[in-house]
Amino acid sequence: MIVIQLLGITLLAAAIFAYDYPRLRTGAKKEKIAFAVITAAGWAIALLLMFFPRMPGPTELINYATRPIWNIFYPEG
Repeated sequence: MIVIQLLGITLLAAAIFAYDYPRLRTGAKKEKIAFAVITAAGWAIALLLMFFPRMPGPTELINYATRPIWNIFYPEG
C-alpha cells in the first residue's frame, strides 16, 4: 500500500513539474531553478509526512524557535 502512495505522490509531482516547467519564460534561469527547488521540497515533505505522520508541523518549529522571546515579554507562561 505504501508503494502505491509513494508512486502516486511521485507521479503527481512529476506531472505538476512536466506541466508547469515548459510554461516558464525562456531565459528565466533563476525562476526555473526556484520552481524546481520548491517542487522538490514539496515532494520531499509529502513523502516525510507519508512515512512519519506524527512529524511536527512548521508552526511547532516556529513556536520552538520563538519561545525564548515570548518568555521575555510574557514571563508567566
